[in-house]
Amino acid sequence: MALFVATSFLAIVAPTVRPQTRVHMSAAATDLEVDVLRLAAASAPARDIEAAVAKLVAAGGGEAAPALSPRIEGEWKLVHITSSGFDPRNPLGRRLDGSSPGIEGFIAALTGGKSVTTASSSPIQRAVTAAFSVSQSIYRPLEPTGRVEQLVRTPLGELHLNAAASVDRARPQRIKFAFDEGYFELTGSGLRVPYPVPFRLLGKEAEGFLDTSYLGEQVRVSTGNKGTTFVLERVV
Repeated sequence: MALFVATSFLAIVAPTVRPQTRVHMSAAATDLEVDVLRLAAASAPARDIEAAVAKLVAAGGGEAAPALSPRIEGEWKLVHITSSGFDPRNPLGRRLDGSSPGIEGFIAALTGGKSVTTASSSPIQRAVTAAFSVSQSIYRPLEPTGRVEQLVRTPLGELHLNAAASVDRARPQRIKFAFDEGYFELTGSGLRVPYPVPFRLLGKEAEGFLDTSYLGEQVRVSTGNKGTTFVLERVV
């Protein structure tokens, strides 16, 4: 599954946020960002939000190489996620590149999912992102200690899903990740319950990517390796 709530959801390196330089944006780009955030906050119909996002991306007012920019670092709150139909032949979702590593491939071989060419996310991802507050923090993606850390806030506590991050300068829109840590921290207790997935044994199944099509002052638009597009607002 894409980074937001992994297919199968190192010690944490203390994040150091780099000083950020302000994006030189036109008034039109700023207005388009405001429009996207206004619609998302008002829980407008998905088609209206996605039309505003498409207009924002098409205007081209953001960073030209978002994964290489220090502006991509910091915490981002998920405000909208595109939906996709559930395909029972690929209950864990289908990747954009057609690959089916690990358990994904085993299930797809049994159900005929390998013949499907359309990418899709899993129902777990859609359910979690619809029910709870989700944020994502990106730290040092150009360095060996790069991290992408996802936080899901629930009434009982917080689910942390963390991954090593890297960037290939030849693909300046893409951040690659590999999950290596997960735990649930119970509210008020400080107790951490390990996430019951052996990430290190999953190999390629624990890996994915985020392609960012727009990075601006307050809004980021990224698409995951299973075709889901995430619209995020910068947390100040």
